[in-house]
Amino acid sequence: MVATAASLFIAHIIFQAKDNIDKSSYEVFISLSRAASVGGLIYFMFAEVEFLNTWIISTVTGQGVWLVEKFGFPVAQTAWNELAVNGLPVEIILACTAIESIALFSGIISSATGATTERKLQVFMISVPVIYILNIIRVSFTASAYGLSWFGTPEESFHISEHIITKAGSLLALILISYIVLKMLPEVADMIDGILKMMRIEFRRMVGK
Repeated sequence: MVATAASLFIAHIIFQAKDNIDKSSYEVFISLSRAASVGGLIYFMFAEVEFLNTWIISTVTGQGVWLVEKFGFPVAQTAWNELAVNGLPVEIILACTAIESIALFSGIISSATGATTERKLQVFMISVPVIYILNIIRVSFTASAYGLSWFGTPEESFHISEHIITKAGSLLALILISYIVLKMLPEVADMIDGILKMMRIEFRRMVGK
């Protein structure tokens, strides 16, 4: 809901400014459009193209099983999208693959106007693969906590591991990764700053009417 409202507000700014736009604002719009296009395309492909959807979910499932096995816990892959720890099954869906964060950071990195391809690739390699690996750890931890009842009953263990522990860990990791991205690609920080400035100006203009 918040994302939709923000998107509509930004679209309104672009529409209002289309006939009276300076070079810096134009570059901000181009960068924002590129970020949205690349990120949206990546997410759409994995959400709507069946073989890509199946591939990423089954890959995460298989790698989750592999990691749990490495810790010596009883685990089996019971379906292409399901693993069971200690006989208790956990279904892996698209939201469990970190594709949203992967698409978001891919779009943001691609939007860094002026940055060299080499710098973009470096930032990509220290952000997107790290996000994916951390997600495999998250899936494995949650499935293990659920199957082995680490925090009470299986249901309580799932809730605590998925909605408290891994959520907090994911938030911390994304904040750190975002900091690194902004540090290595200041062009992204400039784009965000430009968007915020235009939003403040347009908001004041709307309120002043």
